[in-house]
Amino acid sequence: MGKISSPVAALRAVPARAGLALPPHDKGFGLGQGFYADPQVFAGEMERVFAPAWMFAGHACEILKAGDWFTHEIGAESIVAVRGADRKIRAFHNVCRHRGSRICLGASGQTQAFVCPYHAWAYDLNGRLLRDTTSDHGMAPGELSLRPVALREVGGLIFINLSAAVEGKGVDGRIKSGHDEEEKEWQAAEAVLGRALRPQGLAQAKIAARADYTVNANWKLVWENNRECMHCPTVHKEYIQANYDIYVGDKSREAEIAARTRECAREWAKKGLEAPSLKSDMTGAWYRANRTPLRPGWVSETLDGKQTAPLMGQYPDAEVGTLRATMFPGFWMHGSCDHAVTTRVSPLGPAQTRVSVYWLVDGKAEEGRDYDLKALMPYWQRTSEQDWALVENVQKGVLSSAYRPGPLSKSKEYNVAQFIDWYLHRMGAEEKKS
Repeated sequence: MGKISSPVAALRAVPARAGLALPPHDKGFGLGQGFYADPQVFAGEMERVFAPAWMFAGHACEILKAGDWFTHEIGAESIVAVRGADRKIRAFHNVCRHRGSRICLGASGQTQAFVCPYHAWAYDLNGRLLRDTTSDHGMAPGELSLRPVALREVGGLIFINLSAAVEGKGVDGRIKSGHDEEEKEWQAAEAVLGRALRPQGLAQAKIAARADYTVNANWKLVWENNRECMHCPTVHKEYIQANYDIYVGDKSREAEIAARTRECAREWAKKGLEAPSLKSDMTGAWYRANRTPLRPGWVSETLDGKQTAPLMGQYPDAEVGTLRATMFPGFWMHGSCDHAVTTRVSPLGPAQTRVSVYWLVDGKAEEGRDYDLKALMPYWQRTSEQDWALVENVQKGVLSSAYRPGPLSKSKEYNVAQFIDWYLHRMGAEEKKS
């Protein structure tokens, strides 16, 4: 077997969706118009990219008590995650087994049993049918449980997989044999993410704030923007004050960056933290985690760089840089010493994406006493909203008859190219070599 030269090549081949003709693509260039506008391409993405993926659904700290639940929508699917009486978290399709009504109609709640609002069929927290009002149908209650969804929790983050089969009654979300490659991929990602997330303490955190956005742009444009910082000097004046991204490769800054990296490496090793890295390359084809130095004088991604809430998790002091984690196709985060900001990306249609941004702090912290949202939120709220405006403008441009994909910078946009490679591989596309 030949050596695998790219993490993308390590993924299993995914055949193209039956009947789906993908637009052509030249390697080293951006994607063509059809990838951002064609409803058939979008339908193919739901089948080939999102359904088989481990997608971020929410936080374990959102559902601390038995009966706590939240819903997550992805395309036409609605999923409910719930904490059971045995403290385990499970996920189910939010679809009644009678006539298909959605059961949980809100974003979150607390219940002892799920009751369908249509005909009052009831299910326990394990998804088992408790009561139906049409018992003359001749089927046993055990045949009418809620459809389970495979679920994994890592470091307080909940991920679901819509394609993975579930064993038995589906109470633990374990993948059946026959899905070994999915399980191996997940285990590799879990090892990287779990190790990096451990000191952040997200499982013991609480959500201080959440902002939901409907971004009028294709989900891939959201990701392409996330995977480069060429735009940062022009747009993100808050972000560039704290971070070195824009200076990587700048000869005049090499000595400064090298000295800062060495300094952080020495200090972080004493704290049991991983070595610093300024590169945002993916660890695998679809996941990564790395700890990045902040510029001198900055200990948190806040407007003034100061700690604005109690230390999170296992951090012994504020000098821990920022933890960055990414999982295609729906999650990224930045974790500082005192708070973490997670972002969930959920496509709604070819030209519309729901993005949810969460701010998390230590679970014992109290607003008004230990932290102020006016100090906690602006850094990433402004940076996020600046990005949404950018990608909405790009969406308008790619719909023009004048749009042609441009070449990608090999030094500044290689992570965009890697994302496109991963995406096309998942779609089963064949690229033309330019």
